[in-house]
Amino acid sequence: MYRFFSLMEQFAPDTLETIQVRYQIMRQVIHRQPLGRRQLAKDLGLTERTVRSEINLLKERGIINITPAGIYVTPVGGKLLRDIDEIIPFLYQTQTLAEKIKQLFNIPEVIVVPGDSNTDPLTKKDLGRVAARYLRKVLYPSCTLAVTGGTTLAEMAEAMESGIHLTDVLVVPARGGLGEEMELQAGTIAAKIAKAIGAQYRLLHIPDNLEKSTVEILKKDPHIGRIVKDIKAANILVHGIGSALEMANRRRFSAAEINFLLQNNAVGEALRYYFDVRGKIVFEVQGIGLELDDLNNISLIIAVAGGSNKAKAIKAVISKLQESVLITDEGAAMEIIKD
Repeated sequence: MYRFFSLMEQFAPDTLETIQVRYQIMRQVIHRQPLGRRQLAKDLGLTERTVRSEINLLKERGIINITPAGIYVTPVGGKLLRDIDEIIPFLYQTQTLAEKIKQLFNIPEVIVVPGDSNTDPLTKKDLGRVAARYLRKVLYPSCTLAVTGGTTLAEMAEAMESGIHLTDVLVVPARGGLGEEMELQAGTIAAKIAKAIGAQYRLLHIPDNLEKSTVEILKKDPHIGRIVKDIKAANILVHGIGSALEMANRRRFSAAEINFLLQNNAVGEALRYYFDVRGKIVFEVQGIGLELDDLNNISLIIAVAGGSNKAKAIKAVISKLQESVLITDEGAAMEIIKD
């Protein structure tokens, strides 16, 4: 695939440019629909004439629909965009970054989407869309899927489209809630994914950060015990990665706890564990859900996180956890491979 695009770049660069323009149009529309033609031209830095021409062609092929309210991507266009997502790393040459990360961190599969979600909100939506496509591909009958919370995984849940009916799949939150916006909590994300694919789901109605004594008491509750058993039996885990201080603030850490993280050079967080720049775990939040040892029993672990501002956090976490797949963006990838 890489050789094909290298040859195309030499032989027919105008064709590649056309593909990129049409991809960018579809990307803008699917994330912001209904979208006006004039706004679309402004956002892409193209002339209205160029956008009009491309929009008409895409409409003729049933890829988009034009209404008085604006432009929409049709179901045919949505499926086409999911298929195109697989060649985007080659089209934008981010596959080279992916290969370097695979070699540096011994990760079997790395997907790098173009852009930087730290500066472009649509790139975070792209991360979610690509993660949703990948997840749909790897789910299988009777498996248990565990997911964490956060903005990127919320985008993944939003991008999960119906069309598959995996009624015997179970979706569970990997942890309790953080007490933040409902749509960002692991339970909400689990439920949304389950409803999109016709699966079952279980919820864990407890906070993520608890006193150790409280954790031990709750673990003895039969209802919570059954849910935790389901969580620990997960076959697939999709988790986000956060910056250490950001996650500490979201968990309402005390000044002493934040000072401890600073003194120990904590830069990243995943699954209630805080990591320093070398990937060493320096702090753990008490809670109920997946523990570090449980990851050894999970066959597929997918990390989804991007943004140049999160590169240190991502690098720290993937240095420690044995990820099966990393889905990130160009902004983070370029920083991760730096010495």
